Amino acid sequence: MLPELPENLSVQEKADLLENFNQEPVNRTVSVDDDVYRYLLKASVKEHSILKDIRAETSLYHMARMQISPETGQLLSLLVKMQNPKRILEVGVFTGYSTLSIGMAMSENASMLALEKKPMWLDIANTYIEKAGLSARLETRLGDAKVNMESLMQAGEMFDFVFIDADKANQLAYYQLAKSMLSTNGCIAIDNTLWWGNVAKDEFDDKNTQYVRQLNDFIMQDDEVDVSLIPIGDGLSLIRKIG
Repeated sequence: MLPELPENLSVQEKADLLENFNQEPVNRTVSVDDDVYRYLLKASVKEHSILKDIRAETSLYHMARMQISPETGQLLSLLVKMQNPKRILEVGVFTGYSTLSIGMAMSENASMLALEKKPMWLDIANTYIEKAGLSARLETRLGDAKVNMESLMQAGEMFDFVFIDADKANQLAYYQLAKSMLSTNGCIAIDNTLWWGNVAKDEFDDKNTQYVRQLNDFIMQDDEVDVSLIPIGDGLSLIRKIG
C-alpha cells in the first residue's frame, strides 16, 4: 500500500512542494564503525584459508595497509563468478590477495594476467598462486604496468574483467588503456577511489588525492560507461563498458 499524503494537502500545495523539491539525496549509507565492521565480517565474509595466509604474511610488512580488505576481495570474487569473464587483467598485484580472490573465482576455461612492478611482492604472490594450483592459468608479469598494457593493446589483446589497484599517478592512463581493451559489457573495477575519504575534503590537496579526484571526475563524465562508486574498503568503482 502506498503511504498517504499529509492530511489537508491541496493539489496546488503538492505542486508547490514538488517544484521546490531539494534534490540533495538523504544519506542512506550506513556509517561503518568498528562494531558494524566486525559484524559485516562475521555475517558475510567467507575467507579462504589461502587468503588468510596471504593476509597474515602481508601483515609482517610496513606497507600492509596497501592490501585490499577481505570484504573487497570477496566482492571481486562474487563479481567474477557472476560475470564469468574468460580473460582477466589485474594491474597491481602487491602480495596477491586480490589476485587470488579473483583467480580462485574464475571458471576453468578462463585465464588471467597480473602485472606488478616490484619483484619482492610478486615473489610472494607467485608462491600462493602455485599453492592454489593456478600457475597454468594465472600468468604474472614483472615490469612497468603502463608499458605492459600498451604492448597488450598493440597486440590486440581483449579482456572481459580488469582490476586496477596500482600507483595513483598513472591510474587515469591505466583506466584509458583498460577501457580500450575491454569487451562490450566488460567490467573494470578500480580500488581506492575514496582514498581514505580525503577526496571529499577540501583540506586535502596532496598529489595522490588530486589524482584520484581527477580519475573519478573523468569517469563520471565518460558517456561510454556505466559507473558505481561503492563505499566498501577504501572505495571501489565498478565500470561497465556500454555497447
